[in-house]
Amino acid sequence: MTIFGRRHAVGLVREVMSCPADGPAPPVLVFEADRGGGKSALLTALTGLLDGRVPYAHVDLAATGRTGTPEVLYALAFHLGRPCPLYGTLRFPRLAVGKLVMENASLDLHDRERARRQINALLRTHRGIDNLVTTLRDGAGNLPAGLPASVQAPLSLVPRILATLVSRLASWRWSSPFVLGRAQKWYGTQGSHRRPAVETLIELNQWHRRPNLGNNARQRDELLWAAFRADLVAGLGRRRRRTWLPRCVVLLDNADTRLGRHFLTELVRLRAAGESDPLAVVATAREPFGEHFGTAEQRILESDEPLLLRRPGPGTRQWPRWARYALPRLTDTDVVQQVSTAHPSLDRRLPLQVQQFAQGNPAAVSLLLASAAEVSSWPAGGNELGVVLARREPPPPDDTDRVQCTIEERISRHLLGLDDGDPFPDDDVETLTTCAAARTVEQAMTLAVGSGLLTPDGYTGKLSALLAQLWPDDADGDANVRPTNARPGNVRHADARHADGRSGNARHADSRHADVHPADTRYADIGPPPLRRLLLRRLAARRPQAQHGWAKVHGRLRTQCAEQGDRVGELYHALALGRLGQVAAQLAERTSTEPAADWLATLRAVAQAPTNLPHSVPPADEAYRLARATGAEPDSRLGRVTRLLAGLWLAADPFTGRHRADLHDDIKRDFRAVALQFPDDRSLLVAEATRHKALADLWR
Repeated sequence: MTIFGRRHAVGLVREVMSCPADGPAPPVLVFEADRGGGKSALLTALTGLLDGRVPYAHVDLAATGRTGTPEVLYALAFHLGRPCPLYGTLRFPRLAVGKLVMENASLDLHDRERARRQINALLRTHRGIDNLVTTLRDGAGNLPAGLPASVQAPLSLVPRILATLVSRLASWRWSSPFVLGRAQKWYGTQGSHRRPAVETLIELNQWHRRPNLGNNARQRDELLWAAFRADLVAGLGRRRRRTWLPRCVVLLDNADTRLGRHFLTELVRLRAAGESDPLAVVATAREPFGEHFGTAEQRILESDEPLLLRRPGPGTRQWPRWARYALPRLTDTDVVQQVSTAHPSLDRRLPLQVQQFAQGNPAAVSLLLASAAEVSSWPAGGNELGVVLARREPPPPDDTDRVQCTIEERISRHLLGLDDGDPFPDDDVETLTTCAAARTVEQAMTLAVGSGLLTPDGYTGKLSALLAQLWPDDADGDANVRPTNARPGNVRHADARHADGRSGNARHADSRHADVHPADTRYADIGPPPLRRLLLRRLAARRPQAQHGWAKVHGRLRTQCAEQGDRVGELYHALALGRLGQVAAQLAERTSTEPAADWLATLRAVAQAPTNLPHSVPPADEAYRLARATGAEPDSRLGRVTRLLAGLWLAADPFTGRHRADLHDDIKRDFRAVALQFPDDRSLLVAEATRHKALADLWR
């Protein structure tokens, strides 16, 4: 599997793997991204790189059947127990013995002598290979579905995968002193003093059956962790002395679940207490993951920043316990590379539309490109993305029961965080659809309270947490203008890249584009994120005169902005209502009274207003018709501003047709003409004209 735009992430994984297995444990590497940010795809691709080279485990902590630390440890043992060259086959007999005894509900906890006899009899019964392999496999859950295709096997063959895991146990004599040999004896060495192993196993059973009593659950988990670690270290044996040999790798998807946070926190706590292990742990989470961790315990990696791990010397600081890296969105270059590799016959302008809509979201980009590659003919006017979204997704490659749906619904479910088995939350989504019309998150919150998704005191609806993500950059005062690859949901990571790949500061408002060269064709003003785009499509599909239809909602928001003195918001919603002439007239009047920078900032913000236009004709013709319909004289100042606003409005909509070269040429000419209306510095408008000239060349 090709990994697009994730080379640095793979390099970070290589760094934590390369730490010597006999040294201190490296930090837990956490990849953070929002929904559809490519977290799971990254781990899946990593399994392909690791398979056959390094023992690894790939576990989804959001999957059903994993209720606590024991189940996760069984899953890790299942995966790590696959044979691997240079490492051999790792065996986990201590963990298998602990699971077998721990889950025996018939053990007599009131009669110690009888309990000892029951444990010995239980272990004798399960001394066969198939029985012990089944014990760990059942504890691990439905793991074969989590394995990469290259190592998946029919369920009937799964016991063979772990047959060698307990091969030595099966060959040992079951005499009284050596019940399961060293695997059982090990339990007698745990604690402050030696004692019969069966006593520790009885206590383990007691802790498991009464987890809510005192520290029982914690003591159980710590003992199983110790058994897992002892099995792993013993399995590697002398191989740990080979400092060039990479660490075993654990890949944990959806670590931001309650189980994931608990599991990783316990792992880090045990490591801090001196219990090291030869593992490189890589996890994924929706950002942010470790906000509650101490500053000294974590390291937040910026773009392209390496870990630079070195073996700590005497008196030096140890490595941080956590290393967090926010996965960047796909850049234009990444998308072009993906198209050239996977869909070389696709019209080169379609990826530009896909990127404008998906804003680098890997899941949305992949789905749209794959669907677009299957379209045989395109409409003459535009709305190519509408055609792609309306297509049904291809059937799943395997025999899963996943229900086929349209590309639009699949992306929506993905961005909403819905699994295939989850019912679509129509009521909450309809409320979010109404809220999507808002220009700012404050407006959206007002609509959410009025519709019941939120109460004045806080959270009620299941999807209300998504509201802030629909306006990710509203903290800067402008929710609709930002660099193409700014990372949503986390202002700390917002950045803009120049054409040469360098990072720039994106946190300046009306001159916030000063760090991006106007001729940088990869830069464009971007409006709503993809989920809000899809919600706005649902809003446009409502009946025109419905109480919560397009016209009524935008009309209420326009009135609200007027009452609050929000000039930009009032013009924004007026344009969404199709009042192009009225909005252009107000903008034209201000060309002689406002500084060019302020006027340009207002124009940009207003032009981001959503449209419900059909886009049935080529973009340049559509802009001409919209401007002509207002009745403005073409050569007048009002006519030029009207054409400019209409062109920018259409250019901001990814559903506008792909034949946009003429549209950007017209915008370039109108920017140069309007620049003459300003008595002060006109360089900003001329720079915009230059940028649109480059965009015209890009869209040819």
